[in-house]
Amino acid sequence: MTVTTADIINRVDANVDADKDTLLGLSHQLHDHPEIRYEEVQASQWLCDTLRARGFEVTQGFGSLPTAFVAKMPGKGDGANVAVMCEYDALEGLGHACGHNVIATMGLGAGLAVAPLMKELPGNLYVLGTPAEEGGGGKVTMLEEGAFADIDAAMMIHPSFYNSIGKPSLARVAWRVSYEGVPAHAAGAPHLGVNALDAVRLAFNGMDAMRQQVTPDTRYHAIIDHGGDAANIIPKDASLKVYIRAADKNYLYDVLVPRMRNIFEGAALMTGCKVDITEIARPYENIIVNHALAERFKTHAERLGRTVADVSGAGTGSTDAGNVSQVLPTLHAYLQIDDSARPHTSEFATAAKSGRGDQTVVDGAKILGSMAAELLSQPDLVNQAKREQGFD
Repeated sequence: MTVTTADIINRVDANVDADKDTLLGLSHQLHDHPEIRYEEVQASQWLCDTLRARGFEVTQGFGSLPTAFVAKMPGKGDGANVAVMCEYDALEGLGHACGHNVIATMGLGAGLAVAPLMKELPGNLYVLGTPAEEGGGGKVTMLEEGAFADIDAAMMIHPSFYNSIGKPSLARVAWRVSYEGVPAHAAGAPHLGVNALDAVRLAFNGMDAMRQQVTPDTRYHAIIDHGGDAANIIPKDASLKVYIRAADKNYLYDVLVPRMRNIFEGAALMTGCKVDITEIARPYENIIVNHALAERFKTHAERLGRTVADVSGAGTGSTDAGNVSQVLPTLHAYLQIDDSARPHTSEFATAAKSGRGDQTVVDGAKILGSMAAELLSQPDLVNQAKREQGFD
């Protein structure tokens, strides 16, 4: 008997429904035990244990990243290699305020749902555990170390306050800028000091002065993470952390990065301080929306009753999925878990464990699972996605 696409999708949906309690239980468990970038020991273990119990070949710890993993379910023969990406790191102080507990269990659910079908499908199904999206860039490291080397298409869905096939993201660099001066008594002998905090203040002034002379998509924002030790001592050491972003990676690297360096080095020159500029996270590249994959997402989201927008301009964040999208067809779509709560807020953290958040876990697993099954069973879909970006 010929197995039709409709049959496959119905089986994926039924498998997700059968695993609903498992998926929602793990989503809540992740939410209740948040772990920040590179520290996702429990999250990684729980996901790996579940995948291993369902027959996946699991490599726990990949390359230089102990909390990354690669889980593989081989098919019946040669074919495409399709990956579902899971994120599971939390935010400092806010827990799962970006909903990565939802992302992780959507991806897990898709993998568990498609696994029983792999004896009938060609190719290989992968579930990739990608740590440290929040300020670390786990996918960048995994790309460099070969986790995506054989992958033909990669997919994930992010929770949001809307449903969308995707949106542009900003390329981003992240630096710590440290100034070193000379300490002195702030009242008794201030003239003997070189004030590192003055350099930080001048750096902020320089950044503010540049804002009018950059493209509208440019974003940069900074905090002072050290400003001295005591009010009566001229600060010897002071530093700031800064994110610099733009819609186009070439504009970021060719224009913004050199100008920012000039600002920070200029502040050192004006104050007599030494300056050190250090990368604190892997650079993120802007995302490329693959419309061949996005249209399949839209089809499956709409069959589940979701109204889906096309490419959304809402929000201007950055993601290491952008780096993946530069080298292979990638889905980074969005599903709504709240009408108004925005990521990186306490309200969004609440939504990530709400009834709507739970429904998004189920819907997202069905969408990703259906897409994975389609890509594995229909090589033309993979080829279409590759041709769109010139990867064929």
